[in-house]
Amino acid sequence: MKGFLNLILPPPAWRALLLFTALVLVPGGLRQISQQGHPLLSFLCCGLGLLPVAVALSRLVEHLVDHLGPRIGGLASVVLGNLVELLVAINALRSGLYPLVVTSIAGSVVINCLPILGLGIVVSSRGLHSLAMNAHTRELQNLQLLMSALLLALPSVFYREPLSNALQGNNSADAFSLYSTLVALLALAYYLLAFWLQPGDAASAPAEASTTATEGTPPLIAVLVAMALVTVLVALISEQLVQTLEHLVAGAHLSELFVGLFLLPLFSCLPEMLVTLRAAQRRQIALVLTNTIDSSLQLLLFVLPLLVLIGLPLGLYLHLGLPPVALAALGIAVVMIERITQNRELNAYEGIQLIVLFVAMASGALLLTAP
Repeated sequence: MKGFLNLILPPPAWRALLLFTALVLVPGGLRQISQQGHPLLSFLCCGLGLLPVAVALSRLVEHLVDHLGPRIGGLASVVLGNLVELLVAINALRSGLYPLVVTSIAGSVVINCLPILGLGIVVSSRGLHSLAMNAHTRELQNLQLLMSALLLALPSVFYREPLSNALQGNNSADAFSLYSTLVALLALAYYLLAFWLQPGDAASAPAEASTTATEGTPPLIAVLVAMALVTVLVALISEQLVQTLEHLVAGAHLSELFVGLFLLPLFSCLPEMLVTLRAAQRRQIALVLTNTIDSSLQLLLFVLPLLVLIGLPLGLYLHLGLPPVALAALGIAVVMIERITQNRELNAYEGIQLIVLFVAMASGALLLTAP
């Protein structure tokens, strides 16, 4: 029993934050803070409550990879690494927060490709001049990342009204909804086909992490049960997070763009950041790139199209359109990834460039966009 409890709990360094988790989960725990008119404080409490649960989830994903092997385990790592984003987005979709759903997915991609990848490169290349990359694998992933960004850019080309007036969804089945459904199906088919046809070396990039279950790895059934329980906790906390997010957008002096593109994804991207930094400490650059770029690909080509399809039976029509600023931020991230991987090597200076660029973008969204 004690071993199973330790499997669910985060490492000791994170357990103090479980107080915020309890505050979020206890009925009425955040009501007093909200009633006092502190929407940002309520949102931060929810985010801090989500952190230890996300840390526990990231550890369970690593145990699952140990059991499943490099190929299936690598796919599971990417899928479950985006579980927090998916659950938060589903709750936001149910609340009708269409702009925040699409923008937060783009924000997660920006955070994965800029600060998280940048930190991973800096940590991996400590004491080294450069790090070699698998050239063919990175060309394939860069092409897929560009393709996913182009799919989101198409509405601004064909839509007859200003994209800002289209919002990112509504409750009626119109031409934009039909278009988004068709593109979602195309994106899902493209993603699955690309995964199926990619060469073995690309598909097995996460093999550096582990190939077989080690002696200290918990039993598979214990890992699966623990993951089910932690997933329920993530779903409950994400529901509270979305509720506080609604109050934050309505009552705080923060722009919706900054909240959706930078603030919300900072919490939901934590599992990828933890796995990436642990891989970087072991100089596993292939796993660093998998947990950032591949995770971003799945957000754009799998998670976002899946959300479009999930909304259809609910009468919630999510549009595959981004505000111009969010689309520009996504495009900048794609261009930078292509630029730093051109010479098939990575170094600490390039990692710092990614971090600096993200800080400049986030500062602009905070200070230069109207609330």
